[in-house]
Amino acid sequence: MSTSILIVEDENIVARDLQYALEDLGYAVPAIAKTGSLAIQKASELQPDLILMDIRLLGEMDGIAAAQAILERLDVPIVYLTAHSDDNTLTRSKLTHPYGYLIKPFEERELRAVVEVALYKHEMEQRLKENAQWLSTVLNSIGDGVLTTDVEGCITMLNPVAENITGWSCQEALGRPSTDVFKLIHETSRKTVSNPIDEALSTGKTVIIPALTILVRKDRTEVPIEDSVAPITFYRGTVPIQDGKGHITGAVVIFRDVTQQRLSAKKLHRYAFYDSLTNLPNRAWFRERLTDALERSNRKSDYLFAVLLLDLDRFKTINDSLGHLAGDRLLIAVADRLLRSSRTVDTVSRLGGDEFAILLECLKTEQEAFTVAQRIHHELSAPFHLEGQEVFTNASIGIVLSSAGYEQIEELIRDADIAMYRAKAQGKGRYQIFDAHMRDQAVASSKLEQDLQHALERGQLEVYYQPIVSLTTQKTVSFEALVRWNHPQKGMLSAGEFIPMAEETGLCMLIDWWILKEACTQMNQWQQSSEWSTLCLNVNLSAKQVIQANSIGQISQILSDAEIDPKCLTLEITETTLIEKPELAAKTLKQFTNLGVGLSLDDFGTGYSSLSHLQRFPVKSLKIDRSFVSKMDLDAGSLEIVRAIILLGKTLGIITVAEGIETVAQMHLLQEMGCDYGQGYYFSKPLPKTEVSNWLQLA
Repeated sequence: MSTSILIVEDENIVARDLQYALEDLGYAVPAIAKTGSLAIQKASELQPDLILMDIRLLGEMDGIAAAQAILERLDVPIVYLTAHSDDNTLTRSKLTHPYGYLIKPFEERELRAVVEVALYKHEMEQRLKENAQWLSTVLNSIGDGVLTTDVEGCITMLNPVAENITGWSCQEALGRPSTDVFKLIHETSRKTVSNPIDEALSTGKTVIIPALTILVRKDRTEVPIEDSVAPITFYRGTVPIQDGKGHITGAVVIFRDVTQQRLSAKKLHRYAFYDSLTNLPNRAWFRERLTDALERSNRKSDYLFAVLLLDLDRFKTINDSLGHLAGDRLLIAVADRLLRSSRTVDTVSRLGGDEFAILLECLKTEQEAFTVAQRIHHELSAPFHLEGQEVFTNASIGIVLSSAGYEQIEELIRDADIAMYRAKAQGKGRYQIFDAHMRDQAVASSKLEQDLQHALERGQLEVYYQPIVSLTTQKTVSFEALVRWNHPQKGMLSAGEFIPMAEETGLCMLIDWWILKEACTQMNQWQQSSEWSTLCLNVNLSAKQVIQANSIGQISQILSDAEIDPKCLTLEITETTLIEKPELAAKTLKQFTNLGVGLSLDDFGTGYSSLSHLQRFPVKSLKIDRSFVSKMDLDAGSLEIVRAIILLGKTLGIITVAEGIETVAQMHLLQEMGCDYGQGYYFSKPLPKTEVSNWLQLA
């Protein structure tokens, strides 16, 4: 679409000359206004990209007044046209921040230069505003304190968390020496700690804040803190940070209040019955309380209690991607929300890892236990802010009621565990009440595990294919290979119904290699048709496959046997794959790309999506997790996450693929944001190989 320019000029000849000149230069002139009031009206209706505004206009309103009125409503660049001007006029015009002046009469080359400069300047200002807003939003939302200084060590910024920890407002701190705002002493010696900001500025290296460091707040109270200080360096070109080159322009301090961690460490010996991380009762204390409750229930028939056993959803992924410190912070935050969800008479405990238990005593009705479970899910559904990232989790909850008539606490805990696993199997963020049928189903699950041992050798596994579609052309460009189990008694089972079991039993590796071989062989058959010769294939690669010895040899052999071009294969990996053994993963993935195979980062946006992974590993595409795509037309936060990932992909030259598209509204949003590809039930469910040919002919 051509750039539109509104002309505001009361002389017909001049206005028409301007119009013809602009149109010759390739611009569109949708209207010409002769008065200030008409200019305001046309600007509001047309919302042009630029306004050429004559200062002297017919009527009571001149061009400057019209410009002021327009700029109150629209952000549009204005260039003034004038034959002559006095100091007062220039002073007034400057208040509207014009993007240029054209002195009548002017030549076409002057017109072109002024217009192009104005449009370019406005575009740059818009980008700066967007970047500043993005950066401000990030800094204001992260959970750690962030403080920056200039090269002299004077404060240039505090985010809200830093303001809260230091006791200084950003306005008060600006321009002050960092030692005024960030005064550090040693917890035991009480001596002043050598300023890590000065060290970072002088050495150009990241400095870890020493252990047992205390921050003296503005009101002289003390806060124990941890983390680091890094230099801010201006780089020309693409000089890597580890080279230590560049000009240091300041320092950035990331720090957090670690009061609770310090108190927990000091009081560890005093709390044999409490979890040192969350300060919740531990397993031993929970068993004591549960024993008392069971004895009370056996003595009094009307005494009712319940046990809620909770296991966090996605905790391992979050812990692996963000690190153990972030995992601990998540557990502490979850404990706090569990306490808020329960009553003072209840016992909230951490049994270990990411497993929690709640003993609800003195219940009037069984419904109270269900209400607490619902309240917990509501509390945990809000995002957690860890390491500057927004992280989502919830809990699978198993509920056991004392009315079932238990004699031993082991039986009660066992049944709560069975109910909890049933809740997890039904989907994340659910609760399940134990009943007698569940024990039978647990036995049946054990039988299913035995059946899985023989599924491969009996040919019961099948590969299904879900189309990946270009959001620009609506053409199918690839298929993601997904496994299904055609169980002889239970029918077709999705991967979610047996892959977790396969991972626990060690069968997952065999299944994964079988999927890759089967899918590549099938892809060769489809590519035999000339119209599908460019068709590609996406296959998930597990972390164990990446770090397995000679994995590159196996993939190379599979491609050779199937006779397909490596460029037609994209391997989908998760960030967990990159974190577990990063050095080995980097080496192996480099071998994959040397072979010609593409790499895609799956479930991007969940856990800890690190830019360093995109820089270090040869990633070809990012798959935006369905949890964001499914909510983006209803939830502004999810929409902005999707937008940010797409923008990141464009900036880095990485293809973006949206998973889980289910509606036309979601597809249109993704198209508007410039997402490259998509997959989901809006286009097609996963298809058996017998239906793929029909799909390709109809697509």
